[in-house]
Amino acid sequence: MKKALLSAALLSVLAAASGAQAHEMEYDITAVWWEPDTQPRNSIFVGRFTYDEHDKTVSNLTGRLSESMTGDPSNPGPDGDYGMIWLNLTHQLVSWYDAALGGTFAATFLNDNTSTFYGGTWHPQDGVNWGGVYAGWPGKNAGNAYALIFVPDDPTAPLTQAQLDRIAYADCAPGGMMGAVCMTGTSVAGYGAIGTMSGYPYAQTITAAPVPEPGTYALLLAGLGLVGWVARHRA
Repeated sequence: MKKALLSAALLSVLAAASGAQAHEMEYDITAVWWEPDTQPRNSIFVGRFTYDEHDKTVSNLTGRLSESMTGDPSNPGPDGDYGMIWLNLTHQLVSWYDAALGGTFAATFLNDNTSTFYGGTWHPQDGVNWGGVYAGWPGKNAGNAYALIFVPDDPTAPLTQAQLDRIAYADCAPGGMMGAVCMTGTSVAGYGAIGTMSGYPYAQTITAAPVPEPGTYALLLAGLGLVGWVARHRA
């Protein structure tokens, strides 16, 4: 009797979890900002996020942003990234829906706050308005960085030019070679100016992340059953 009740409870929990997440999917994303001054190295964001198709919300956006001023342009290296330094952006702090463009913006940051440009702001337009000067200038650089992506209502659909024009990045990490100025990537159409080293949005692709095989769920059920068996025999 206890075994039947335990099994029923476990199945109910799994069914509820499956139903709650049926409208959510994970996606992989790669965004590229063309950097004329550091070719063949570009600023690249590679990440993953969760998208809720009902609410059109983006959550858990994390990934890595390359620093195109680093590495060796003459040596692609084993990973093909020319040995660039990569920053871990693990704090999604910004997201909003844009009905006019038909999709959702989301930004993930290096630090656990949005203070990026002078005056403690972060928005790409603020970066253009302030000439990319870092937060805290002329004092200590807060050293933040971010990538701003755009997820269409159909996440895997190619971006229109208007949508692509609005993605952006900023890298204010200390140790750069630009003094008080962060390295940024923006477009004239989106924000009125290209980035501080002439970088601009070049491409963004989104693909569905791999999903667990059916056997994974079978193993999960087997593991939960084993836990229940151990618990019963310890009682």
